Amino acid sequence: MAVASGSCPSCGAPIEFTVGASVSRVCDHCKSTVFRSDRGLEDLGKVAAIANVPSLIAVGDQGTLGGRPFRVLGRVQLDHGAGPWDEYYVAFENGAAWGWLAYAEGVWYVTEAWPGGPPVPQFERLHIEMDVSLGQAGMFRVAEVKTGRVVSAQGELPARLPPGLARRYVDLFGVDPAFATFDYGDGTGAPEIFLGRRFDESGLSITAAGPRTVAKVSMATIRCPNCGGDLPKLSGERAERVGCRYCGAISDVAEQRVISAQDAARLDSPIPLGTTGTIGGVSYTAIACIQRDSEIDGERFSWVELLLFAQGVGFRWLVRDESTWLFVVPVNLAELDLRQMPRAVRLRGGTYRLRNRNVARVDYVLGEVYWKCEVGETTRASDYVAGPTVLSREESPGEVRWSYSSPIPWPVIAQAFGLSRNRPGAAVAGPSAGGSHAQTAVVVLVVVFILMGIAFQSLFDGGGGSSGGGVFGGSGYYYGGK
Repeated sequence: MAVASGSCPSCGAPIEFTVGASVSRVCDHCKSTVFRSDRGLEDLGKVAAIANVPSLIAVGDQGTLGGRPFRVLGRVQLDHGAGPWDEYYVAFENGAAWGWLAYAEGVWYVTEAWPGGPPVPQFERLHIEMDVSLGQAGMFRVAEVKTGRVVSAQGELPARLPPGLARRYVDLFGVDPAFATFDYGDGTGAPEIFLGRRFDESGLSITAAGPRTVAKVSMATIRCPNCGGDLPKLSGERAERVGCRYCGAISDVAEQRVISAQDAARLDSPIPLGTTGTIGGVSYTAIACIQRDSEIDGERFSWVELLLFAQGVGFRWLVRDESTWLFVVPVNLAELDLRQMPRAVRLRGGTYRLRNRNVARVDYVLGEVYWKCEVGETTRASDYVAGPTVLSREESPGEVRWSYSSPIPWPVIAQAFGLSRNRPGAAVAGPSAGGSHAQTAVVVLVVVFILMGIAFQSLFDGGGGSSGGGVFGGSGYYYGGK
């Protein structure tokens, strides 16, 4: 039953708003954004066609998030220069409450408006890793400071969102699983606070009731636009870019266009892509192999990173640094003690000291990845070590992510994935980008640290990745390892 209705001021088609919080709606017929106020219905302009970005839900779907029922009313698509991402407007308690739902890197983020929240700093004063007190909600740490532009929308929306509108936002993490977004809009009004939390994929249940595109319904493979080869979808509707195993070309999955060329078969994945193995009781599938490099003291070093995906858990990394393998899990930056940076960082009672800083560069991509990856992209990386374990900091413009790495021997990996211990490429001798943490002593202690890594994985599940919390979060990316 509609709470408000009328005719589209652009084409005359009927327009309905199903919950009181909805103030805008994209006309299903002419794609104009219609805004309702006490003066009637206003045409804000036509939206562009919705980009076919990776998406697990659709407008019209129903489901539960952490056991709480919801239905998807609308969708806004934004872009901050690295490609569009989606935020979903959802209604709870049959429309008595509403919020925003977004997905990034295997984690779901849900937030609701907090109109009575405390004042927040000006957008220009905020920077990554800055602590912000939200009173009774606790302390939060800034992970992302960016500006996104509204490029398209669908269904109902709870705000006046004309196409092309620039929106400034800040994403912050609190003690697990707390999450917040400050929405500064276009800077002309007071910022809004959105509070929420993170959920693993296992916390979401969806009943597909809304329309899907033909491509998403019928395609179980990704077709390389360069050579026509069919690549299996190893992570479902989550891949942004794919490096073709046949011709090497990197292509954008949604746009079906080649981004860059690579030499075919230049990189052989130590774990064949599509192979499934169990680590720490979780079944992972190897979906991508990435080679990165970095220049240190005039010498260039390289290493290999394997991207793993587990249904209900999300993404993790295995990194080969010299002859040592590391299992990498995301860290909630709100739980780090950064008071001694850049010399040291503390986490859960342990002190990690700075070992090196460098600029990590993507050199080769094989398989499917969840961000707009391309050869030559760089990130500023810092490694902090405590024995053979590593805390890694990855910074890109306006965004920071942390990860925890613990050693895991190749025989354990080989057994988990059903591979030969002597598989070519499993270990490489020579200097490493990180220095000397591939010590012989690691072999003696490795069982202890595998257990530590699994324990850290359970502690940090759901704590990593950039999201779209609130109205305008970013899609971002997360690097494992270096």
